Amino acid sequence: MNLQINQLVKSLLQKETLEQCSLQELEQFADRHPYFGAAQLLLTKKLQLENPERYDEQLQKTFLFFNNPLWVQHLLNETGNAEIIVSEKKQEPVLQPIVNEPVAIATVPEIHNNKEEFTNPALTAEPTIETVTEKQEPEIVLPALKIEAIDPATAELTFEPFHTVDYFASQGIKFKEDEKPIDKFGQQLKSFTDWLKAMKRLPVTEITKTVEASSEKKVAQLAEHSITEREVVTETMAEVWEKQGNAVKAIEIYGKLSLLEPSKSPYFAAKIEELKKTI
Repeated sequence: MNLQINQLVKSLLQKETLEQCSLQELEQFADRHPYFGAAQLLLTKKLQLENPERYDEQLQKTFLFFNNPLWVQHLLNETGNAEIIVSEKKQEPVLQPIVNEPVAIATVPEIHNNKEEFTNPALTAEPTIETVTEKQEPEIVLPALKIEAIDPATAELTFEPFHTVDYFASQGIKFKEDEKPIDKFGQQLKSFTDWLKAMKRLPVTEITKTVEASSEKKVAQLAEHSITEREVVTETMAEVWEKQGNAVKAIEIYGKLSLLEPSKSPYFAAKIEELKKTI
């Protein structure tokens, strides 16, 4: 019987050999420890000996618990037992160490030359410290900057304002004052150049005043126009006037609607004729 199998039996079941264990006992042990590979191995070995019909099935189950199926086959079939041959050791000759004999060395008397030692006195020189005096430069006092307020009404511009540039002169169009313009374009050109020259003569403050006055008038006109209520003209409003018995007001609204919606003008004309009969 395999020694390794018997060692498992002895450590797990406290029996000497596998033959002392019954098949039922091994099956109960495997059922109590279903994930124990050694229990499955012992059951497989017992089935190999006593119940070969169940051996193949149990062997495939046992292979699942071991990484090396060849090792399992070796344990079950007891194959590959090698004989241990004890090799004879050859006695090697012992080498004796060679001891070197001491060689007598002649002693030579030492000759001491007495030399007088001269001690030179240490020269202690004090370091000279050079004092460097920095030259103080005179402080330069910068004059304080004075910022004066500039009056835009009296200040002179360092550049020519863009609105004073003659557009036609910059484009190469020159107008002769001696010649009287005949066509409409010439008259407009002369009037525009006269306006530019007049604007050049005016100071900047007066130009801004004239521009502000004209812009204020336009703003006032726009505000006045936006305040005025716009008349609401709808077909529903005309029907309301018609139900209230005011046929004249309804005819007026239908007339306005016919102008606003030309596609429905025949419908509005018929409504106007009906209302005229009620007046």
